[in-house]
Amino acid sequence: MSAYVDQVYREKGGVRWLLTDEERKHIVELLDTNESTVSHLKGTNMTIARMTCVKCGKRSGLDDLVHNAVEGGIHNKEFMVDVLVNGPKGASPLHHLDCSRCSERFKQMCTWHNDEDCGSWD
Repeated sequence: MSAYVDQVYREKGGVRWLLTDEERKHIVELLDTNESTVSHLKGTNMTIARMTCVKCGKRSGLDDLVHNAVEGGIHNKEFMVDVLVNGPKGASPLHHLDCSRCSERFKQMCTWHNDEDCGSWD
């Protein structure tokens, strides 16, 4: 049994990463938006369980996905706000994920779980 209560294994497959208050605040900062913009977010369905950064101990989260997309120049802030408010635009390939706290690369690649609830944020 995990000591963490930040994820739920789904019957349909994948793992629900439950959004923490710390992640929500970090996303607001990363996207220069208001907390009310992302207040509806509860979590996201991913293909793997959360990982723990080997360098700083941070648990992987939606804030890391946002950080990687924006800071890596993959998507702009406006696009990411739209995705968080309106949902993903489609399937996504596996991604390397770097820790948004210390930049260490997490050990596994991940993406959101691809089913009828693909990437559901609520």
